[in-house]
Amino acid sequence: MSENLSYLLKIKSSFKMENHKNRIAYSKENNDWSLLLYLKRQRRYLNKKALFLCTLLFAGFMYGQNATIGQFAIWKPKNGESENFEKGYKQHLNWHKVNKDQWGWYGWFFISGPRYGQFVDATFDHIWADFDTAVKPADDMADNKLNVFPFGDVQTIFKVENVPKASSIDTFALKTKLIKLVTLTVDNVEQSIRVSEKLKDYYVSRKIKFYKTYKVVDGGSVNQIILMLGFDSWNDYSLSENLHEKITEYQQMLKIKTISAVESETMIYRPDMSWFPNS
Repeated sequence: MSENLSYLLKIKSSFKMENHKNRIAYSKENNDWSLLLYLKRQRRYLNKKALFLCTLLFAGFMYGQNATIGQFAIWKPKNGESENFEKGYKQHLNWHKVNKDQWGWYGWFFISGPRYGQFVDATFDHIWADFDTAVKPADDMADNKLNVFPFGDVQTIFKVENVPKASSIDTFALKTKLIKLVTLTVDNVEQSIRVSEKLKDYYVSRKIKFYKTYKVVDGGSVNQIILMLGFDSWNDYSLSENLHEKITEYQQMLKIKTISAVESETMIYRPDMSWFPNS
């Protein structure tokens, strides 16, 4: 960002000192007031343009670079209430739509692992301040109590931070049919991210739909890293069957041993239990 600002200021300074100064002096000497007026207007225009570009750069730095926070909520439908839970949750999503919520909400069910049958809702690409301005929190909770809580219990809510250097780019690719969710318990988060960077490069080279790395930052064990690998079919899913071996390989390559446990679960995407503004 500093390089871009310096470049803009350099252009502005150069134009003022070399072009405007000489041309305005020439205009005065020759009584060419129309040219003088034109040059003054051009200078004002360039000043405004430089300010606009600086504002865009600053906004991109403040918001684009920091929009890395996500939140997961895990629900367990009550015994015999799975169908009612789904209906109630869909009604609650409609509340978000009616109230013009600008957050996107993903919905998945676990179909393997210790949380089999539990539901996940998640939202991504936030800055921390977004959680200060969530849409009508009291009304949101009231609608949850009316439509969802009678049929399901919240197991946990936790927040994560995306690690861009260890993640592929397109968040909206999270809409793949299947997601392999891998929880790493680690002794050193930063060293473990180095391993995840290697994994990302490997799986991206294998044409995986997406690969995401998240650090748990609140609501859970902060010595855990969550990996999300996306697939459109079980045939594609087979690309991940050697994940544990690749983790071992890259730890040995990097001469580190920081990952103490690896747990794998699979989630299936439910577009009918997801909602996104402007879609």
